[in-house]
Amino acid sequence: MPIPGARFAAALTCAAAAALAQVPAPAPTEDRAVQDQASQPPTLRRFLNRNATFHIELPPDWRQLAPNEARRLGENPAAPKELTYVEPQRFYAVGPVDAWLRGDFGGAWLWVVEQENEWLVEADFATRLADMWQQRATQEGRSQELTAIQREPVGPQARNAITALRTAGATGSEPPRRSLDVYAPSGGQQISLAFTCPVDAWADWEPQFRRWLASLTFARAAREEQTLSDRLWGPMLTGGAVGLVLLVLYKRNQRRS
Repeated sequence: MPIPGARFAAALTCAAAAALAQVPAPAPTEDRAVQDQASQPPTLRRFLNRNATFHIELPPDWRQLAPNEARRLGENPAAPKELTYVEPQRFYAVGPVDAWLRGDFGGAWLWVVEQENEWLVEADFATRLADMWQQRATQEGRSQELTAIQREPVGPQARNAITALRTAGATGSEPPRRSLDVYAPSGGQQISLAFTCPVDAWADWEPQFRRWLASLTFARAAREEQTLSDRLWGPMLTGGAVGLVLLVLYKRNQRRS
């Protein structure tokens, strides 16, 4: 019995579908593989600073710049001034040091400052911070513009920090640079971090800076903000204890004599 037209077309469609199901899917082209790899976030590695005061996820080839390496960079006129002198216990750069030693300064880096005494953050902190950088700009002859100054929690500990976007103007052979600045308290210290890159590369680097900042973890808890009376009681109690010890020693010496 001949197959009607509709049944015949349906049969051909099923046969074609079965044949296509047996054909293996084409392997991804090299271009597609490169695109897939590029779409993946870069691999990071935990960085622990030499003072062991914080750790953060950074690119695996980034490390802390050593003083002797900074002196070597100082011999290169193209090196950014910030990278030519460091003090590992106080201020230092973290980044692709090997690339810097080869003369490549086109990427990003992290500048860290560790200082004693946590900041007592007052209501006008944004104005004070902008004034501080304006004074530095006057001293260095390089403009410093701050925007988006705010308080926000950072890292897994939700540490209450001050953040700002800062744009440093061009000077000499150095191009203008933009930084995501972070100021955070930690165990009586104030730790400042500046994620820095050229202004024209900011759109590419900012998402990575934010990703790294999300992993920032401090070794010590922040101390409570001290009032004026707290700051006075510390020296007074210390002085009283020392005075008591001296009084005991004085009376003991009198008895012996």
